[in-house]
Amino acid sequence: MPLPNRAMRLMMLVVVGLLAVNTASAQEKPATMPSPLGAVSSCKACHPQHYQDWEQSYHSKTVVAMHAGFKKYITTQEEAKGRPLNRNELMACLGCHAPAMRFASDADFSRVAQLVKTDQREALAGLSVDCIACHSLYASGHPETKPPQGLDRQTYYGTIQNPAKSPHPTKHAPEMAKSEFCKGCHTYVTPAEMKVNADWDIVCSLTYDNWAEGPVGVRATGANKKECQTCHMEKQDGKAAITGPARKISSHRFPGWHDPAMLKKATELSVAATPKGNGAQLVVTMVNNAGHRIPDT
Repeated sequence: MPLPNRAMRLMMLVVVGLLAVNTASAQEKPATMPSPLGAVSSCKACHPQHYQDWEQSYHSKTVVAMHAGFKKYITTQEEAKGRPLNRNELMACLGCHAPAMRFASDADFSRVAQLVKTDQREALAGLSVDCIACHSLYASGHPETKPPQGLDRQTYYGTIQNPAKSPHPTKHAPEMAKSEFCKGCHTYVTPAEMKVNADWDIVCSLTYDNWAEGPVGVRATGANKKECQTCHMEKQDGKAAITGPARKISSHRFPGWHDPAMLKKATELSVAATPKGNGAQLVVTMVNNAGHRIPDT
């Protein structure tokens, strides 16, 4: 028996309403996880060139870029331990990939782990190696000490000896131009207390160790020695701050294996063909100009 027109209209409204609710639910996304020390987007106003470089770099996406490895670490560890990981165990990854998280709450650590396990990459985009990580936490020599609240109250360190007057305290830090400054994160193997009975360990990077023992490392002299910053923070014309003078400043793009131009400079490829029978024998030669092992993580 056909439904009356009024009943049909009511049913259609209910169906449309349910579809709208379902669509809205499907489109809902978790809010972006903020850095515990505040967003560094305010740095852009005074340091636009450095900020734009950094936005293009992998330093700006250090959690998102290592998402697959981080997820494997969490799931493997949780299965082995039979419980959720605590903040110290999660800092095995976040200590380098999101240093400011050491000042986050336990609830924030739980949320990060859940976002990683459910593949919520966009919600993790606010966690990275940002301006504060290098220019405040690590450069201070005390990354475990929480800086004052407010970006304008923190002391920022840099390699410019005579920085322009700024709204925040500044301090010259020549050690930031040395490879040793990069060592803390670019040589990392799973600490003994973090290891589990599994078929893998975290070896995020041994780049510093390989550089140190290589032809341009610590034993090189004169022009033969090249710091990490020589290649990965090349000098360019610009201004460190909009109120400062034009000068040579360090690029903050940090190009590496993911940058085609850097790979082209780092390697030389040649192919030699020798007739052999009905075919040819090919010999491919690659020369490594990088000063450290290729490939490396």
